[in-house]
Amino acid sequence: MWSSTATSQPVLVTGGAGFIGSRLVRSLASAGHHVRVLDDLTTGRPESVDAIPGVTLVRGSVLDPDAVAEAARGTGLVLHLAGVVGMRLAAQQSAYAYAVGHDGTANVLARSGDTPVVLVSSSAVYGLSDSAAVLREDLPLDRAVPLAYDGGAPGYATGKWEMERLGQQAAHQRPVLVVRPFNVVGPGQSGRYGMVLPTFFRQAGADVPLTVHGDGTQRRCFTDIDQFTRRLLDLAASDAAWRPDGNVFNIGSTTETAIGDLARLVLDATGSTAGVVHVPYESVFPGRTDVTGRVPRLDRLTSAVGETDWLSAAALVRKTAQAQQGGAVAAGR
Repeated sequence: MWSSTATSQPVLVTGGAGFIGSRLVRSLASAGHHVRVLDDLTTGRPESVDAIPGVTLVRGSVLDPDAVAEAARGTGLVLHLAGVVGMRLAAQQSAYAYAVGHDGTANVLARSGDTPVVLVSSSAVYGLSDSAAVLREDLPLDRAVPLAYDGGAPGYATGKWEMERLGQQAAHQRPVLVVRPFNVVGPGQSGRYGMVLPTFFRQAGADVPLTVHGDGTQRRCFTDIDQFTRRLLDLAASDAAWRPDGNVFNIGSTTETAIGDLARLVLDATGSTAGVVHVPYESVFPGRTDVTGRVPRLDRLTSAVGETDWLSAAALVRKTAQAQQGGAVAAGR
């Protein structure tokens, strides 16, 4: 399928100027790969990749078939990450988020020949799940599941579901791998579009109360960006991961953290005394329901690439705080 040591053909990363994409680009470049980045820079930042040796940034959209075809020409692997990021932006631009998920993926699959493609989906395809649900990759998910998550009109989650549907159709003719990330966070992530951890850090730094939706008991499994990047590239280099009957993988921590507890961790790490303010979820996202919990099953990932000692939420908060105190410049989404 794809060899992580074969560097003769470039790797294309769509959305590669974003938070996750730029980390993948850096990892690939450090391993000796030439990398092309296709990004329209609506949320990605060119400075996150334009100084990396061996990386070519192409400004363009996955909604432009010609731009995709040009960027994908001669590549040995396509990592398709382009998408609308953050709950706030996805809610504001739901139709666009859906189009990027569906039409953008259709363009990538149609314009990249028989090159192996990794489709970066989302845990949002599981819909309004809770901690009691067993979130295995083989769980039947019809379109109504992500549609309910989107509030009844096709948006981000439905677009990711369509991404996976298109990928599974294509997987019988060419190599396709699908990954479902769970709340990837870390230094350099922007809170501009609704990402909770960087939002908390920004508010703590400004000495304003941290905004928690509802009572703060809703739980998430937070995943370190560097561990996520390694696991994704490990999967891409594993021939067994590309089997059409087992090519969908959850990637993320299985340890839940309540959002209220996450806020307290940030306050402690920063020394802020700003406290917390609770706001109704529906006042921020009208017509939508918050997810109470979402825990991935990782049997398939562990079988393919081995065990992962995922960082705890407390360790992730410390890591982000130390990076900010060290003057790390935020890059990407």
